[in-house]
Amino acid sequence: MGLRVTRPGFIAGIRALKAQQGVANYDPNRDATRQEMRAYVCGQCHVEYYFKGANKVVTYPWANGLKVEEIEAYYDKEGFTDWTHAETGTKMLKAQHPEFEVWNQGIHARAGVACADCHMPYERVGALKVSDHWVRSPLLNINRACQPCHAVAEKELEARVLAIQDRHNAMLQRAAKATTDLMDGIVAARKAGASEDALQPAQALHRKAQWRLDFVAAENSMGFHAPQELARILGESIDFARQGQLAADRSARKR
Repeated sequence: MGLRVTRPGFIAGIRALKAQQGVANYDPNRDATRQEMRAYVCGQCHVEYYFKGANKVVTYPWANGLKVEEIEAYYDKEGFTDWTHAETGTKMLKAQHPEFEVWNQGIHARAGVACADCHMPYERVGALKVSDHWVRSPLLNINRACQPCHAVAEKELEARVLAIQDRHNAMLQRAAKATTDLMDGIVAARKAGASEDALQPAQALHRKAQWRLDFVAAENSMGFHAPQELARILGESIDFARQGQLAADRSARKR
């Protein structure tokens, strides 16, 4: 009944990540602590991944690290594209659901708190202490999910979470608006006669802006797993999008 990971994609991905950190031939089933395993079992699925090569091997792009720009650099080196945007012609990346990657950048991961501590908190069943197997939002179970560590009233804890999520959503919407404006700018520049070569700088910025926007939007904590990191990513998304708008405008003037 011991915890173990079985998904080949995760085993290969975590081995590549640890190798980048200087740990050779890492085997999570042999080398991970029990507390690490309480996150690794979730990290088998709640991750970013892609289908590599002709055989479509499920691959976790962690060879450079878990941050959004490290994964982007991996994809760029591989020459990988998920899809081509129908309006702008940009070769795009599509994030899956990178909860494991984002959680790793947050304060709870740094404090040694695993996924199961919050989403499957311990409960008493007779004389036994077991993980709750009703996997759900900690906000639905604040007493056991949050208060064992935080000696704060339930209403205040809930308010803190909702404040983080509300602020995150507001910034997410601003990033989405900036990216939409960039796409409109590329379309307008092409209609104005900009050449495909001239549009390439704007398209490169479109790929970077939308990858960051999608990485955040596809992650399911609405900012809570790592508020500062996700704010950083959204700030970069807005910046790249607005730079792309300017590049699209310049390309139209160069026609």
